[in-house]
Amino acid sequence: MTFQLLIVLAALIWLASLASLAAYVKPLWLSVLLSLLALAIGYLGLTRFQVNASKTVNSHVQWSFNSHWFFITTIVLAVLSLAYSIWKHRRTSATH
Repeated sequence: MTFQLLIVLAALIWLASLASLAAYVKPLWLSVLLSLLALAIGYLGLTRFQVNASKTVNSHVQWSFNSHWFFITTIVLAVLSLAYSIWKHRRTSATH
């Protein structure tokens, strides 16, 4: 597998998980469900589906890639999305 293909694979998984973040979905249950899905994708990316690649020439690392950081970002954004959705629902419920 080439380095470019590894980058594309990790980026597509990461973008798919970010797309499931649900801060702007109207029904609370759907928003919570999508946020939990993004959390699950982030968790699986951290624990099961990491992509590590590097190239060493003459004992010097020319490049290194670890998909770990993409999934940490996904988890942080999913938690923020979940918190925002619940806060938005409570704020809306309190005004009615």
